[in-house]
Amino acid sequence: MFYHALKSLAVALAFGAASVSAQQSSTSLVSRRLTEYLMPVATETHEFARVPDTNFVLLTQMSNSQLIKIELDATTEEPIAFQAFPMGKDNSSMLHGVWPSTVHPGKMWLSLQADNKLILVDPGYDLSTKPTIIQTIDIPVLGNGPHCVFEIGNRVWAGLKVASEQTGKYYVFSADISNSTNHHLYPCLNSPVFIKEEPTTGLIYVTQDTDSSIMRINATSGATKQMHIPPSVGNNAVGMITGSGALSGVWFTLAGNATGGTGTFGHIGANGKFQFFKLKHPLLGTNAGLLHIADASTDAGGPALWLLSTSLLSTNSPDALIRVTFDAGIKSVAGEEYISMLTQNAMVHRVLPLDKTVLVSELHTFTLAQLTYNNTIAGHWLPAEAVTNNTVYTQAG
Repeated sequence: MFYHALKSLAVALAFGAASVSAQQSSTSLVSRRLTEYLMPVATETHEFARVPDTNFVLLTQMSNSQLIKIELDATTEEPIAFQAFPMGKDNSSMLHGVWPSTVHPGKMWLSLQADNKLILVDPGYDLSTKPTIIQTIDIPVLGNGPHCVFEIGNRVWAGLKVASEQTGKYYVFSADISNSTNHHLYPCLNSPVFIKEEPTTGLIYVTQDTDSSIMRINATSGATKQMHIPPSVGNNAVGMITGSGALSGVWFTLAGNATGGTGTFGHIGANGKFQFFKLKHPLLGTNAGLLHIADASTDAGGPALWLLSTSLLSTNSPDALIRVTFDAGIKSVAGEEYISMLTQNAMVHRVLPLDKTVLVSELHTFTLAQLTYNNTIAGHWLPAEAVTNNTVYTQAG
């Protein structure tokens, strides 16, 4: 018995010494954490955007036309509360796009796809305040179904994702914010999603997912040109951003099809030519269906992008958040970091970098995911494990 008592004492002392040693260590554990937050029940959790200079994010749910106002903790950026508000004439108005206005600071553009309207709203300065409509722009005859909405300069833009009842064609809509009667409809292919400006030339580029092409618009002359994605590279151009600095130009993603993606994204600079990049990781990268994209650059780490791989078109493509870095000339991918989403087959949809963390929306669930780093930075982790099955989906956008 005495031997067992001494042995227990030795174990306790050893454990205590280890604890003290750990507490006094100057090396803190690094971590990378994904957290999921449940939103109100809906089947199509779509777009989201931060209200500038606030701790609020607005998230659209298309299936019931609800706008979710999410409050973030001022320090950690963790979602801490939300409030849901109906938008449109009824729950079938198909609230979709959301985008912050620069012309009207603090206000947000929304699109009502079934109501065929764009609205500018004041989201309110506390969680419980119902957003109020400041301006309404009706989509003119021939146009139908505003999907994503963007503000570029003094104009608001929207891709019209539903074929015209009059012509059967698809259009991109643009209107002067201060005089919406000054508007244009640009005929395009099926179907326009993201609309961005190339910063050097001022030319407008539009992804058209179903017909796998990017349309270029000269907003001054009204001239347009189709730039088809080479099938050998991939298909289904969807997400697009305007890059600045070393990433100047427009960047876009290829989402693939029912058999999966090709892990390909691209760039268009001032010369108007395609430059394609391809992920290399054999499990999560080469079959990634890249739906969305965001700037991941940092002062310390240099130019980088967030890419969002989705199971929306095919579960041969994983639901994963991917960070890529580049060589000095932005000619090839230098590094790839992979974060598998906690819920696979969730059809992750959009990625939104905040100041310290990154948010991801999941189209097929009513969930918002958040990526947080502690004592480390993005790009310092090994790829995660791929999860796949044989289920396929047929719709993007």
